[in-house]
Amino acid sequence: MKKLTTALLLLFIAQFTIAQESKYFLNLDSGMAYYHKKKYVDAGRAFDKAFKNLNGKTTQSNFYNAACAWSLAGNKNKAFNYLQKIIDERMIRGWDDPVEFYGMLIKDSDFDNIKSDARWTTIIKEAERNKNIFLKGIKRELADGIKKLGTSDQAIRSKLDSVRKADGLNSKSEKDLIAVMRKSDSTNFAAFEEIIKQHGWLGPKEVGYKNNQYLFLILQHADLPSQKKYLPLFKKSYEAGKVLPKDLALIEDRINMREGKLQRYGSQTLIDKTSKKYILFPIADVDSIDQRRAMVGLESLKYYMKSSFNIDFDINKYKEELPQLKAKYLK
Repeated sequence: MKKLTTALLLLFIAQFTIAQESKYFLNLDSGMAYYHKKKYVDAGRAFDKAFKNLNGKTTQSNFYNAACAWSLAGNKNKAFNYLQKIIDERMIRGWDDPVEFYGMLIKDSDFDNIKSDARWTTIIKEAERNKNIFLKGIKRELADGIKKLGTSDQAIRSKLDSVRKADGLNSKSEKDLIAVMRKSDSTNFAAFEEIIKQHGWLGPKEVGYKNNQYLFLILQHADLPSQKKYLPLFKKSYEAGKVLPKDLALIEDRINMREGKLQRYGSQTLIDKTSKKYILFPIADVDSIDQRRAMVGLESLKYYMKSSFNIDFDINKYKEELPQLKAKYLK
């Protein structure tokens, strides 16, 4: 299946237990750990278990890692099975750039064990065909224009991150830069609206994955009225395969946070004015948070908090604090 409808996502999520979903991320972590220890059979088995925990679904990167593990383990059938899933797009949509996939395939020595198999030639030809079709569909002029906007959006945020690391949160230098960033965001959003007005929402197959993400980020960084204005189009574009599941989850979380409602995917944090620390905005149904994150292609909440904010997230502690957080931040 090439795309998941919202209704299917909700139905699919309901089928998992908390224990099953927890095993999904634990098995993924085990798979990577075994891989780095060169225990490739154990790595492949761990990946197999992870996908089983999610009813056979996962992202391209996880299928690719499983294919690497089984190739190195000498199990050609399993390796080709996972590569074919990627070719056929039988995965949770994410950053699935066929140009990058083809480039990795032809260079990755992990697949040396299976390159003598006739199926390898077929996989390479199919991957190259997908790459060429993808490249042919890119609207270069539009892509270049979006790239300029996205580069501007990211450059000032990179600078903001550096300022926060150097001067701390809620510093004067941070506040000054945020004021500049808001003006930049306003300019970028005006250009964004002109693009959407003329061309509608542009998917990865029209402007490339990075530029599709830039479009999303410009909307994600817009004000609340603008986000609500374009949310119906964003959802419609999601159904058409032009918006990644994780991006729809992120923007819905941000709108909910700004409206003082519970977020569903745990993607939104804020800086507490008193403690000057990052706070995870209140989440609905905390016990199944990673179920929802997994089904849209996001990493575990614990990994997200550590990698993004260097916070060792303790879900039990968070649940204890949640009543106070709700009282403070929800409307």
